[in-house]
Amino acid sequence: MTVLHTNEPARPGGLWDNFFKINWVFNARRDLVFLIGSVLAGWAVFGLSTVLTGDQMLMLWFVWVITLDTPHFFATYSRTYLDREFRQQQKPLLIWTLGVFLVGPVCLVLAYSMYGLGSGLFQLPWTFFAILVSLWAYWHITRQHYGIMRLYHRKSGETGTLDSKLDAWVLYGCLLVPFIALVGRHPSSRGRVDLQGAVPWFPAREEGQSYIGYFIDLRWEHQIIAMTIVVVAVLLTIFVGRQIQRLMRGEKLPLPKLLFMGAVLPLHIYICYSDQMLLTGLLTFTVIITIFHDLQYLAIVWFYNEKRYGGEPKEAKQRYGAAHTISRRLWLWMGCAIAFSVPIWTLGCMINRIPVCATGPAVGSPTILGSTDWIIFFVLVTSGFQMHHYILDQYIWRPGKDKRLREDLKVETVDRDSQTVAS
Repeated sequence: MTVLHTNEPARPGGLWDNFFKINWVFNARRDLVFLIGSVLAGWAVFGLSTVLTGDQMLMLWFVWVITLDTPHFFATYSRTYLDREFRQQQKPLLIWTLGVFLVGPVCLVLAYSMYGLGSGLFQLPWTFFAILVSLWAYWHITRQHYGIMRLYHRKSGETGTLDSKLDAWVLYGCLLVPFIALVGRHPSSRGRVDLQGAVPWFPAREEGQSYIGYFIDLRWEHQIIAMTIVVVAVLLTIFVGRQIQRLMRGEKLPLPKLLFMGAVLPLHIYICYSDQMLLTGLLTFTVIITIFHDLQYLAIVWFYNEKRYGGEPKEAKQRYGAAHTISRRLWLWMGCAIAFSVPIWTLGCMINRIPVCATGPAVGSPTILGSTDWIIFFVLVTSGFQMHHYILDQYIWRPGKDKRLREDLKVETVDRDSQTVAS
């Protein structure tokens, strides 16, 4: 076994080094800008949502989906289907995951079959499909944050420790539990299950009323929201208490991981409980939490591209094919990614799927689902790409099981005592 020292630059000793250990995934600048600081983009969109009109927010969504969100799907394809070596090694994976494109058509066929049989619940399969895509999208974002946190665990030697398990509980809990409160309050999500109107924040407690009596008198939605707040508060208290305990024991805290958690958790918690979200569509919520995710993902894939395709040009091109060709320059790679997204969303404009760029009346014949057949087709295609990206990502980013991926990401197992990288 060869033991190599980490590539972290030497730092002068002092008060800072007495309390923190610093192990970045990429380096200080890239981590702080893309993995951590990109959360500011989410806060910026939230701020804009308080001053922009509905049409203006829709235009903002349209620009975002072309320049960042759809390109981050392309980033997945550039390192899989366009990578000659990956295609040869993972051909079964790249074929069977395409089956997810059939989920939407199956739900559509079920809806029409139920309609033909006279069932009043004929829209249920299509509603299920829409809810599935939406919930899977949020789970996908949560899983990416977890994956980045795991990279920080690897870099700081916390893999398999009590803290890695606690961090997982805190991350999942503080992202998923507040989301329950949001979908239980928002008029759009409530409308999908025939619940009317938004749920405002808690009513004032009457003078002299006990807290138990106040809780019992609340409507059931408020009771659920209150329980989610308690869960989040407990998780955060345990997390902070654990950091204090580690300091009291003389342990150094992993600063980059804490900065990452400090970026992710407040955004999701605040946005999910904010009354501002009840005044906008869930599309705004999607942009706020996903723009952060997109920037992280594009940065990770580009870092991967640099390491994997950065060898001798002739040898790398023969080995990796188109993936190497388009990954020679960042502008070329991003240009291809945007070029991938433009035709898709141009079609959406042409068939009147996207009002801010509609070219005329909706194209196609009306359907039983309240839209035209062309729009249904468009939804099937775009949702298929979303789900395919989600499921493929679950298999291609597993550094714990893929030694080559660890090499490409420059992430190896760190010994917790010596703080060296073993390979």
